[in-house]
Amino acid sequence: MEDGNNIMKEENNQIMGAASIALPQRLVVKLREKAEETDSLPEELGIDLLSKSLNEELDPEELVEHYQSLSEKYLTEAKEFLSKGDLVHASEKFWGATALTIKMVGAKRGLKLEKHGAIWSFVSRISRESRDNELILLFHAANGLHKNCYENELDQKAVKITAESVEKLIEKLRRIS
Repeated sequence: MEDGNNIMKEENNQIMGAASIALPQRLVVKLREKAEETDSLPEELGIDLLSKSLNEELDPEELVEHYQSLSEKYLTEAKEFLSKGDLVHASEKFWGATALTIKMVGAKRGLKLEKHGAIWSFVSRISRESRDNELILLFHAANGLHKNCYENELDQKAVKITAESVEKLIEKLRRIS
């Protein structure tokens, strides 16, 4: 359904806004560099910059929806990249899906996890709370894919096996939340 300048899409009884913005290449490069500097994902940083410039902070419920939607998108893209043999991009997207799912769980608790260390601490916390040490092991695997984004050390079999661990972690996290 269209509402003025907003394009809305109804999916599973949820209304989600979607927009594509074409950016000049120089800004794309700058956004990626800044995202890497701040240990965030380009889409996440873009939303943060946009909401700040518009003086519109997302409430916790909107953050949960945003993180969940973006996590699902990244997971789908990760599987596509893996099937094409693009291991660096697959690793990046699996890592992004993991980080966003953790941020979603945190947002449901009113937390905004912005740094890599905060994500690690939160995983340790929910592991203790749920008495599930496997969360730490699975997150360690996801972190290995994060490293692979930069190092490109893992072969297809290693990325595929690690991706299975990542998917298991994401399922567990969704049940916790």
